[in-house]
Amino acid sequence: MSRKYVTIDTGKYATKVSVYDEKSKNVKKFSIKTASCEGDFRDDAIEECTAVVQSSILGDNVYKVGNGARGIGAELKTDKKLDIHKICVATALANVASEKEVDDIYVAILLPAKDWAVVSKREDFREFILPEGEITTKVKGHGFKAPVEKSFVVKKRYIFPESMGALFMDEVIGDVSPTSVIGVLDIGNLNLNATLWNGKDLVQDESTTADLGGSILIGELAQEISTNVTSCNEMLAAIILKNGRVPDDIKVSDEQRKEIDSITARVKKLHAEKIKRVCYARNWSLDLIKIIAIGGTSKDLEAELKETFGENLVVLPSTEYVNSLGALRMMCAKELSEIIPFNFAKK
Repeated sequence: MSRKYVTIDTGKYATKVSVYDEKSKNVKKFSIKTASCEGDFRDDAIEECTAVVQSSILGDNVYKVGNGARGIGAELKTDKKLDIHKICVATALANVASEKEVDDIYVAILLPAKDWAVVSKREDFREFILPEGEITTKVKGHGFKAPVEKSFVVKKRYIFPESMGALFMDEVIGDVSPTSVIGVLDIGNLNLNATLWNGKDLVQDESTTADLGGSILIGELAQEISTNVTSCNEMLAAIILKNGRVPDDIKVSDEQRKEIDSITARVKKLHAEKIKRVCYARNWSLDLIKIIAIGGTSKDLEAELKETFGENLVVLPSTEYVNSLGALRMMCAKELSEIIPFNFAKK
């Protein structure tokens, strides 16, 4: 019997997973594209980063989950009480569980801080997303000829607030005290979650959610390029944003390339300034507190955020995994009474 600790951050575009194996003392992290459709175990051409899954969590249905899923992704709303998130949680646990033994698994799942703060919402989500007790699964992944049957026991379910995980990262944990005030900017694909923490306590009245995630930024960039230079869809805008400039293999003239790069810099700067205004609107003392930026979009905006907020802002490494990794430390601190080191398992 192996004991594992698993944290799952269910996002609109990706489900981020972190795992601590008590036996090996190693941590690993991976993500699953938040997308699913009807699956078939006879499928002999399963795409990379894709699985066909059947789980007692989900009834008798078989799902194809991940990159190869052709169906519906997560809806454009903050509600995490959606079937797609339940399917991705089941898939994550199916990937984590051992094949030849029944693991005891402790699970923490992340919920937006404003929902987590409402006890009824927190408990409703806990009951919806995952039952305790023995779970049976059948899973087949890329490159596997036959599905594998697994069983494991969910020993305990935690629901933690998103963004609190930042307080448990190596770059921050030493600054957390009963008198510390730390602002966390969690810039995901859909929203900005700006949360203020006094020590490890959420300051609810000065925390907020705004429509300032990566999808908004990409849409604005695509529109500006299309209006001022040439037709640009959101797929290309996302590539330009991630690259920071027009990649060499996108065929535009030198003049268009220069203009698009200028537009990209301007749109990113304006987005960072909008984020700062959200913080001011919630009375954050930006010159006096430490600001932590996490979430995948924060890496795309790193230079602009540092210029806009100044030296008090830090963009954490592995930004997209901060919530799940920090939550992993939170759960292990409760269960094992220790702050686990991030000894990442070799792939």
